[in-house]
Amino acid sequence: MGSCIPFSDEEPFVKRVKSLADDELLEIWEETQQIESLLCTELQADLSLAPDYEKVIVEELRLRSGRKLRAPRMGE
Repeated sequence: MGSCIPFSDEEPFVKRVKSLADDELLEIWEETQQIESLLCTELQADLSLAPDYEKVIVEELRLRSGRKLRAPRMGE
């Protein structure tokens, strides 16, 4: 789990997601969910660590999915 993402800290996450593969985006989302769940259990509190990250990831995956659906298929 966890990968080294080769971006400068100044680069906004919204821009970072554009260059990540779908599986990398899903891995980031999964890891934040696991950390959030662990902290909620340990602290016995309802926390939301990265709602903006989740929103950005979901939106990017939706855009990519839409592009794939609209892309012309070979042989058509």
